[in-house]
Amino acid sequence: MFGILKKLFPDRRADWRHSVSDPVIGELVLSSDGDWWEGSITVDGTSVQFQLGGDHEPSLALISHAHDIIREFAVFSRTVSEFLDSEAAAQAASPDEIRQLTVESVCLFWPDRPNDGMLYLKGPDEYRIWRCDYIDRKPQGLGFDD
Repeated sequence: MFGILKKLFPDRRADWRHSVSDPVIGELVLSSDGDWWEGSITVDGTSVQFQLGGDHEPSLALISHAHDIIREFAVFSRTVSEFLDSEAAAQAASPDEIRQLTVESVCLFWPDRPNDGMLYLKGPDEYRIWRCDYIDRKPQGLGFDD
């Protein structure tokens, strides 16, 4: 039965590259659900995960954007910190926690929108998942799930 289903609905990702070596990020591995490629790198003492979209392999435009972030990591970090300071001042509920957030992962999923994505942030509460949109290479719209 499953053989028939596999013939009727073949896995579109079966011929995708499962691993790609990038000279800056290192190894990018296709995620278990096949929706993006994952890699991590330590930049200026900070470990950052990257999740990059693409068809058959990571999008070159998204890899280029990731390279820009890594190359200009001090500027990227400062931009995120300024955004978080602004959000902390605007949100009375948890300003101290917001000021402690750091970038955990950069998600650049959309090859047709290479300057947009999402940032996931880690903080002191391990059960709270902070994230913000990353539009036109600027963080905005901070929120969390817990």
